[in-house]
Formats: sequence, structure tokens, C-alpha cells
Amino acid sequence: MNKPILYIFAISHYCEKARWALDYLEIDHQIRYLSPGMHIDVAKNLGVPASSLPILADTNEVIQGSAEIIDWAQKNTATQHSLTPPDKETQCLDFEQRLDNVAGVHTRRYFYSEALVENSNMVLQTFTKDLQPAERESVTKEWPMIREMMIQMMDLGAAQGEESKQIVNRELAWIDELLADGRSYLVADRFSRVDIAAASLFARQAAPEGHPSGRFMELPPRMAATQKSWHNRPSLQWIRGIYRKHRKKL
Repeated sequence: MNKPILYIFAISHYCEKARWALDYLEIDHQIRYLSPGMHIDVAKNLGVPASSLPILADTNEVIQGSAEIIDWAQKNTATQHSLTPPDKETQCLDFEQRLDNVAGVHTRRYFYSEALVENSNMVLQTFTKDLQPAERESVTKEWPMIREMMIQMMDLGAAQGEESKQIVNRELAWIDELLADGRSYLVADRFSRVDIAAASLFARQAAPEGHPSGRFMELPPRMAATQKSWHNRPSLQWIRGIYRKHRKKL
């Protein structure tokens, strides 16, 4: 039986979330790196309703979205692990939805509003690092058009970046507050999908060791300065600890 294929952007925090869950649940899989533009044709060929990544293609089904991939992995793991504690299922899913819809969206817009608008070669290098030579050449050639498309689709710009920075700050403050009672995990008394979501979606702010794309997660200047000033926040220290303890070394 062929291994499932996980289609990802190397730079994507949602893709890291799905990949981490598959690794943790010991689902053997192949990684297929894509770049913007390429992913649209792949999604269309796989028959999914949107073009967003991650997408997991198994022998009998195709699953799109990080939360949906976690659901699938839990049903298909041969281990005894579960990332959704039965007694905390509703709370887990509510927390994860907030992280996906707020933190994930605004950490992305915050980063790209500076990186893609002002330092786009940094983004290009990360997108193309694991592509085949012909694919790398094609993406590099088309990069100006891809860049403009991404700026429009994600509503990027200086004002948007500042707005998203403030929302990221607010969401980190929420996690700081949750951790103030000394808990080790955000929802349950053990590691869960919420911890994976928070750690992966805020990884760019925390700069944890053990991130598969960590050495390619260079930040543009203003964001790097903010990251430095936030370094000792409880939430970001916690994320670095979660990576050390629970992220499989790749």
C-alpha cells in the first residue's frame, strides 16, 4: 500500500500543524512540497473544493485542512495516542477553531505584510528550497506575478500588517493568561491537538528548535525586532518547551 502524500508549503504554519499530528500519531507518509500557483492545479486534480494546503491524499480519500487531517490521523493511527481527550472534546475543538481562524490568519498576514511586500526574495527562497529544479526555475520566473497574487489574496500592506500584529499580540496575551495558573497544556492534563495548533501557528514568533523549516524561518527586520522584545513571554517560552518535548526530531 502506498504511503499517504501530504501536500504542503514549507513555510506554512497550518501545514506544520498537520505534519506534526501525522508524525506524533506515527502515520507514515510522504511529503510533497508545493509553491503558490502549483498548488492550484494539484488541488484541482485531487478534486478538493478549495486550493488551500495542507492536503492529504490517501489511497481511498483526500482530506483538506489541518483540523480535518488530524481527525483522519486519529482514526487511522495504529498507536494508542489520541490528540482529542474525550472529556475535553468540545473545548478542544473550540480552542482549535479560534487558533485557526484568528491566530493562524493574523500571524500569516503579519509576516507576509512585511516579508512579501518588502523582502520578497526571503519568501521565494523558502518556497523553492525543496522543489525539483524545473519547478524551482518555473516559480522563480513567475515570482513577480505570484507575489502580486498573494498580496491581493491575503490583503497585505503596512496598515494590515500593523492591525494583524496587534491581534497576534492579543492572542498571545490570551495564552499567557491561560498559562498563568501553572498548567502544562492548554486544555487537558496531557498533550492535545490544541497544543499542536498553538505551537505551530505561533512558531514564527517563538522560533522553537525542532521546527522542520526552522532554519528557513528568517524574519524581516521589524518583525524580528518585535520577536526579540516578545522572547520571554510565557506563551512563547511554553511553545519552545512544547517543541522540545513533543515534536519528533526530523
